[in-house]
Amino acid sequence: MKKSNEIKTNFFCIVISLFVVMLTATYVSAAEKVQLEGTIMGAKCTHFKVKCYNDDNHIALEPDFVFVMPKGEYYFMPNVPRDVKSRHAYEKVRIHGELQKQELWVDKLVDLDESGTRSKTTWDWTDQLNI
Repeated sequence: MKKSNEIKTNFFCIVISLFVVMLTATYVSAAEKVQLEGTIMGAKCTHFKVKCYNDDNHIALEPDFVFVMPKGEYYFMPNVPRDVKSRHAYEKVRIHGELQKQELWVDKLVDLDESGTRSKTTWDWTDQLNI
């Protein structure tokens, strides 16, 4: 009987320990390297699906900008400064970076012309690291 209680106590301690480890362990997801084309638009307009205006007043009052894909899905770009995003607002761009859930960690931001054939790199994360 004493041995049975000791086994139950040990088992209970092991189960509780495993449960605590599972609760405290952080989930790390691998980022997916991507190259995407789309438009940078206002975050509020995009989220609430309202018409965005491409004028200085609207751009100045927009708190953040997102990268919007042609089918409507959008991604926040947390490592790109707001001034860079606002400079490219409502322009077609190509982004090289890493996709993690709803965030796009940008390595390079490339401006595209109207036809999408000519491009120019306008922002590079490695240049920011060298400053």
